[in-house]
Amino acid sequence: MKRFEALADSWGDSISRWPAEVRSEAAAFLEAEPSAAACLREAAQLDAILAGEMPVTTSDLLERRILRSFPKPAFDADWRRPAVAAAAALVIGLMGGFAGGTLVPAQDDDTMSLEYADAFDGLMEDWSAWEWSDA
Repeated sequence: MKRFEALADSWGDSISRWPAEVRSEAAAFLEAEPSAAACLREAAQLDAILAGEMPVTTSDLLERRILRSFPKPAFDADWRRPAVAAAAALVIGLMGGFAGGTLVPAQDDDTMSLEYADAFDGLMEDWSAWEWSDA
């Protein structure tokens, strides 16, 4: 009987799909042993499930047990990732501003830049008198 069950598990419920060497012996065993037919019915149910013809139903309790068995996440990272990205951008921006303002050396011997700075100092004044003074 164990060999018949193993063959039914391996090859399914149809003896015609079994290897040719064991078909005649299996058919004879099926006629002689009534429990062999029950074994083939179980194999037929499994074949139907595997073929997608028979829906497998599960209870809600089993589904909840399975879902509860999964490990819980250590923390909820949904809100932390954008917050960390924004904080990192803020820190990098502040560091860049600080570096640009303090780490650039002052050029004491560059008088040209001071002349340009002085040339445009007072743009808000009234230049109309100066504009036509050459004419």
